[in-house]
Amino acid sequence: MTLQIHWAQWIFWGFVASIALVCVESIAQAVGLTRLNLPLILGTAFTPDRDRARALGIGLHVVIGWFFSFVYVVAMDFLGGPTWYHGAIIGLCQALVICVIGWQILPGIHPRMASETHGPTATRMLEPPGFMGVNYGVATPVALFVTHAIFGAILGAFYR
Repeated sequence: MTLQIHWAQWIFWGFVASIALVCVESIAQAVGLTRLNLPLILGTAFTPDRDRARALGIGLHVVIGWFFSFVYVVAMDFLGGPTWYHGAIIGLCQALVICVIGWQILPGIHPRMASETHGPTATRMLEPPGFMGVNYGVATPVALFVTHAIFGAILGAFYR
């Protein structure tokens, strides 16, 4: 089996899926499913200014999503080719890793996030996500699983 990457397709649909992910996550926050604001978390890793952090975080989230879309494309190729359900399954797997592992290590590497054990300080004022991200609301894991499944489904359905 030879890995085939259709570069123009990946660049376009990876970007579309990344934009969709950021939009759906913003909608989930706006309707009260979660208090998770990933652009703010990403941006505050680089600047303490919350307004600039949100703008920077949106850009970072799109670029990171674009990178991960490449991983999805490679994984779908190994699964037999791109389909919406292959993409959704990969999205669910990524969300599981984020919820179980990612949220646990984030306070240790984020310069402005408090930890579960030490609490907030003058510079570490962001609330830590906690296991499965439930510190941002009990529906946060559901929102994360759904948004990443949508990301993967879009990529799997349209990337050819």
